Amino acid sequence: MSGHCVMIGDIKGSRDLDEWGSVFEKLQAALKQINREFSHDILVEFVPTAGDEFQGALRDPKHAYAVYASIKRGLPVGFYWGIGIGDIEKPLKRDIGMRGDAFYRARSALEFCKKRKRNVVLRSSDTTSLADETINTLLHFIEVMENSWTKRQREVLDYYRLHPDYTYEQLGSHFGIAKQSVRDILKAGDWDLITEGETVVNRLLQDMCSHSEESDD
Repeated sequence: MSGHCVMIGDIKGSRDLDEWGSVFEKLQAALKQINREFSHDILVEFVPTAGDEFQGALRDPKHAYAVYASIKRGLPVGFYWGIGIGDIEKPLKRDIGMRGDAFYRARSALEFCKKRKRNVVLRSSDTTSLADETINTLLHFIEVMENSWTKRQREVLDYYRLHPDYTYEQLGSHFGIAKQSVRDILKAGDWDLITEGETVVNRLLQDMCSHSEESDD
């Protein structure tokens, strides 16, 4: 199996979390939601693994960022996220005994995140590629901008992610604020720049799928 996408997560500072039981329940709920929402794309279901880690695999990387964003919305704590693209060896029908470049690259990306204090990194090859550099640079820019959000901005913008079709009036009504206040919050949070970056990331991931299909032919 080639061109598949393995993702490995590691919750930040889990040893110091006082409410680990509550966090773990939310993690399980977030992963179950992923397994439902992306059921047609999943090769290996997303589940908690050893300690504070969790992982899963998609048939291709086109929804890799969407999966990451969905888990981020469902977790009340931060986590590192390594994305690896490549082959997967699955010797049994059950999800055990698996290996392959996608797993090795996801693990390498995760360790890079932990070492460099980055939230998410993707690796699609064992050498530096322009596609990887472009995606990872965009992901870093998005991360830096989101880290500058105030608590209020995060509440409004995260809610807007869940309801992208809402008007400013509907968002304002939900939070009990004026339409102009919603507009100001989105502008202060660089929402247009972030969504533009996310759009490009998703297009590049889709392009990776197209190249993989061509190489398989």
